[in-house]
Amino acid sequence: MRTKRVRALQVLALGALFSCASCLGPNNATGHLAKWNVELDGKWGNEVAFVLLLPVYVIFSVGDMVIFNSWQWWTGKNPISRPSKPGPTL
Repeated sequence: MRTKRVRALQVLALGALFSCASCLGPNNATGHLAKWNVELDGKWGNEVAFVLLLPVYVIFSVGDMVIFNSWQWWTGKNPISRPSKPGPTL
């Protein structure tokens, strides 16, 4: 029981550490994924791809927030380039 409590406190401390970094950034990885999704043909294909890729959006968002935006905050350079604007949509 004690180890569970210690583990919970460790997780909370780690979460607090990441929440205090204040490294709000451009979320380039998620932007690339969204750009690709918007450029799919047809609104139904776009929606199906979006729903199927929801877990991927979560992974990309967490990667952006925890890794890439922190990297940019510390070094001044984001390792992922900014996505270009998507093409016209219907």
